[in-house]
Amino acid sequence: MDWKSPNCRRSLTLRRTRAEPALVQEEAGIHVGISADLPEAARHAAEIFHQKYQYWLSKGRFSAWGRYKRQHFTVAVGGGNTLKAQYQALVQEHHADIEWFKHVRIFLLEESSGEKSWESAENSLVINLIMPLAEKLLGTRGIRRIADDLGLQAPVDMDDIIDHMISAMVNPINLAESKKALDNNNRALATRLARREAERYQRDIQNRLGTSMAFHYIISGIGKNGTLGAFAPYTPELEITEPGAIVLKQTSGALRIALNRGVMTNAECISLIVSGTHKLRALGRFEMEESTDFEQTVMETPLRMLRASREIAEKVYIFADEQALHFEETLFEYSEKGTPMLNKAETREGEEPEGTHILLMHGFMGLFSFTSFLIRLPSAWTVSALHRGSHAKTLPEAEIFPHYARVLRKAILKIWRQGRPVPYAGHSIAGVISDHLLLSIIGDYDGPIPPYEELSPENRLLVDALRASGIIQLASWAPSDGPHAGENIKSVISHYRNNTQLDYTGFSSTYRNKTDGLQLSDEATVTDDDNLAALGRFLDTPGSRPLVNAFNVLMRYLLNNRTVQQRMLNTDSPYVLRLVGNRLLKTASFYGLAKEVNAALHDPVEYQRRHLKALEIILAYDIPFLSIIHEDDFLVSAGRHREEHNFLVSRRKQKEGVKRESELKVPARYLVIRRERQELPVDPLNPHLMIMATSNEGNRMARQVTAAMTRFVNENVARAMADGAVKPQASVKKWLRDHPPAKQRRKPKVA
Repeated sequence: MDWKSPNCRRSLTLRRTRAEPALVQEEAGIHVGISADLPEAARHAAEIFHQKYQYWLSKGRFSAWGRYKRQHFTVAVGGGNTLKAQYQALVQEHHADIEWFKHVRIFLLEESSGEKSWESAENSLVINLIMPLAEKLLGTRGIRRIADDLGLQAPVDMDDIIDHMISAMVNPINLAESKKALDNNNRALATRLARREAERYQRDIQNRLGTSMAFHYIISGIGKNGTLGAFAPYTPELEITEPGAIVLKQTSGALRIALNRGVMTNAECISLIVSGTHKLRALGRFEMEESTDFEQTVMETPLRMLRASREIAEKVYIFADEQALHFEETLFEYSEKGTPMLNKAETREGEEPEGTHILLMHGFMGLFSFTSFLIRLPSAWTVSALHRGSHAKTLPEAEIFPHYARVLRKAILKIWRQGRPVPYAGHSIAGVISDHLLLSIIGDYDGPIPPYEELSPENRLLVDALRASGIIQLASWAPSDGPHAGENIKSVISHYRNNTQLDYTGFSSTYRNKTDGLQLSDEATVTDDDNLAALGRFLDTPGSRPLVNAFNVLMRYLLNNRTVQQRMLNTDSPYVLRLVGNRLLKTASFYGLAKEVNAALHDPVEYQRRHLKALEIILAYDIPFLSIIHEDDFLVSAGRHREEHNFLVSRRKQKEGVKRESELKVPARYLVIRRERQELPVDPLNPHLMIMATSNEGNRMARQVTAAMTRFVNENVARAMADGAVKPQASVKKWLRDHPPAKQRRKPKVA
């Protein structure tokens, strides 16, 4: 390593912002911080490093095991580009408030005998931390003081300082002899030498840290597939949980020495810095509860080793940048009236090649509201959050939602023809899309619902797909929710004017005549006057589009301000970055949003009638249905959802001839999510945006939602498997073993 060359020496700068990113502890126990870019994430990681060091210095070392850990703050580091940013941040931000020479001792998580595209962790450490740190300290303290601190006699130069810093601070892994043997094609000798060095390295660490090899701090990055340290998926040595240093044979023929899983999980703190596109899949597998065997999930995604227990997970800190939140983009190709069309989707591929592929349709807030689903739904599933596309902006108001429904329909049929279960979940205004999807089966919105046998082959295929895995509606919107929101607005106004208690429940009843058929109550009745006539007239004017788009430009200008971004990140949410990065407000079209709002309310009486017709179609074609809503939803009535659920259950029991809801073969389910606090928050949007996880309570809600969705879909797919409608799904079988039906869980009666 020629670290003395001029090209290796760098003056490193990192811009400081006043607003610090927030750290949120997820339900799994991990701590997550999201920053606008990699330098910000690195600075955040460096600050936590400094905090842990200061705690050790003031308290922790006095109770540490062994003299070495009482005298030194022990750190193990991996390799990779993202760590370089953290090194830079440590030098820039904490060169003066950490006693580097006296206290910090650094070990390596891995080293290689030589691989293509391999960057030595030691080389990176020296070039990106030790050398810039030496330059920084020399500039602030002077060479004489630094020489005294290192015990060096004058004269000394920069090279002497760096040499002694490396000697004092870094504990290397030496694979030079092993590499020489490999270069001479003596693999047996190379392996013996590597094992001898691994044994030496392990003994050295154990003599200093004890047999647990528990470092104060570990710094590493992760790969897209969940690689952690030297451990890629399906590395056999992942099974070794006793802490130690091991030799890993690479497919290239090279040899690596690595600190193993036991060392990682025994550390007092594990800091993972994450950058680059498409890392969220690996992060999601860390966060989610899996339905498969835990050790198998570790083999598939080594990062999961840090989820072995709550105690281990609570020691993990993840610092990610905005790029790490991006997924791969997929395309659904179709034709509309003979014109080729493309519809994009953000997709997280599932572990099961022919497994469930769930489609998500977002509400007014954009597809970015589905971040929690993209990472938290079962890893066996493929998850696609569909974009709306720009074509709808060119359509008349009455054609917008039927167009969306056709796009969704074509995507469902394409996946179903591949032999895969394809559940559908829609949030908020996507409930209108769901209604039009169901109405597309019968063609004539005003006509009778034909028997399944009389449907066209394609419509029977769509019904088969929906029967196999079901429809999920999340706080789905219907025109009667307009009066509901109006009632809640009155409650907020009264609260501010008269200090009355907040109440977001809306009307006591949305429907009457609930047994024979649903009819709106007098309070909830919608009329033609409930449409947004003024908005419609404005959108018809030639200047509306450039005027609304000017608001887009203004919002994007504001959101390019880093201080604004980081202050918004300080809200209690690791995923809210979707709102401030180059995602939602930087890409959303407010003109398109205005068109959608107008389309949803341009004919409220007719759209409400279509909504009730869609419920009848669900009943007629035996389509499983799950409705999820928060009890305090400001925009959508939880009471309406409950009344519709009761109606569906009553009619289904009549159709199937059973007395209890639990006996239904085709489920109609309803989940109401309740708030944790007694008082009602003034902020009315979070309950409706539960799937965005915009708070810690939002994270809890998101978990409730994904758990209910997982159960609903897996049980439906299991039934379809039993009927021969879909291929056997290994993940579903495993899920059923871990979650047997209630009848199977009951203990047999003792005679």
